[in-house]
Amino acid sequence: MSFSDALRIAFTAGSGRKRDESEPDNVEQVGWTYGIAGVLILVAVQAGLLFWSGGDLGPEILRDLAITAFTALAVPFIVFAVVAATLKRTDRLPAAYLYLGIVLAALQVVSAVLSSFGTGSSGFLIGILGAVSYLASKGFLQLSWSVALAVAVVVVIGFMGAGMLLFVLPSGRLLT
Repeated sequence: MSFSDALRIAFTAGSGRKRDESEPDNVEQVGWTYGIAGVLILVAVQAGLLFWSGGDLGPEILRDLAITAFTALAVPFIVFAVVAATLKRTDRLPAAYLYLGIVLAALQVVSAVLSSFGTGSSGFLIGILGAVSYLASKGFLQLSWSVALAVAVVVVIGFMGAGMLLFVLPSGRLLT
């Protein structure tokens, strides 16, 4: 399977597009190589954004921002892994990781661009994160709408909760 095939399968399943029920979605064919590639894309984009936007903040603050950002971005992956393991659908997890990695990287870039114009976009992006989590949990984990909604709520609460790490990390200068 090529990377473009893996992307097509992941984005078809994760975006909530209707497909013919007689055709398999082939999500199980996406291997961990592609799932890890999605995570690495997200890590590279987030690291680039941290150094681009926080280069003059100092190493302590940059470290605390990195801890907070990567913890918040890990939440959807952890929630999906727990739900997939609980439902014994871990064979569908690599495609979900590929999709989430690329979509979250794109959301981080959009957030950085909007913030460079002085636009507050956190509420909008949290809503998008909830919608992406909902659609992805339905498509990849094959959940009902109510359970998928619960997964999306847990992802959003975890993501926002991770932002609270800034209040307990040692640099302290972020609070002033």
